[in-house]
Amino acid sequence: MPRERTDNARTRFTRHVLQDTVIKLLQTQPLQSISVKEVCQRAGINRSTFYSYYDNIQDLVADIENETLTWLDHAIATAFKTTLRADLEPVITSICQYAADNKDRVRILLSLKTDPQFQRRLISIILDYSNWRAQTPAGAAQANSADLRLLFCIAGGLGLVQAWVDDEFSATPETIAHVIYTQSLPPAVRAMAQNPVQQPAQQTTQQPAKPAKPAKPQSRGYGHRTK
Repeated sequence: MPRERTDNARTRFTRHVLQDTVIKLLQTQPLQSISVKEVCQRAGINRSTFYSYYDNIQDLVADIENETLTWLDHAIATAFKTTLRADLEPVITSICQYAADNKDRVRILLSLKTDPQFQRRLISIILDYSNWRAQTPAGAAQANSADLRLLFCIAGGLGLVQAWVDDEFSATPETIAHVIYTQSLPPAVRAMAQNPVQQPAQQTTQQPAKPAKPAKPQSRGYGHRTK
C-alpha cells in the first residue's frame, strides 16, 4: 500500500509526477511491462525517492485509483445529500467536468488496464450512498426491484461515460450530465429532487361539534362539515 507521508506541496508534487508518468506509459504499454527504473528515468526522480513513496508500480497505481475514488466519493456523497434540494444535475455535471479535466487518468482507469475491480468499487460507492433498500419499505420484492433498476441505470450511465471517453470527449460535460440526469437516473430519485418527501401532517385533535342526535357514519367515511 502507498506509504503514509507528510502531506505538503513537495510530496504532492512528487506523487503527481510519478502518477502522471505511469499514466502516460499505460497509454502505450501494459502495466506488467512498466518498471520502476523506467518510471524514475522518465519522471526525473531517483529510485530511493520512489521507494520512499511506493513499494512497486502496482502500489503507485493503487494510489491513483484511491485518489480518484476519494474525489468521486465526496462528489457522490454531495449528490445524494442534495437530492432533496433539486440541484442534482449540477453535481453530475461537476463529476463529468472532473473526467474531462483528467482525461488521461479517467481513460486509463475505465479501460481496465489497471484494476478490473475499479468500476465495481465505483458502483459500490454509489449503491452505498443510495441506500435503496432502506428507502423502500413497501416490501422486499419491491426493494429488490429498485436495486436492480438502480444497477441498470448506473451501468447505463457508466456506459455513456465510457463511450464519451472512447469518443475523445467530443461532447461537453454539461451534455453528458444532462443525458445521465434525464435518461439514466432512476425516476424515483428525480422525483425526490423535484418533490421533497415531507413528513405526514399531524391530525388535528380538535373534534367537530357534537350533533344533537348521533348521526350514522356515511359510507365514504366523511363527516359533516360546519361552515
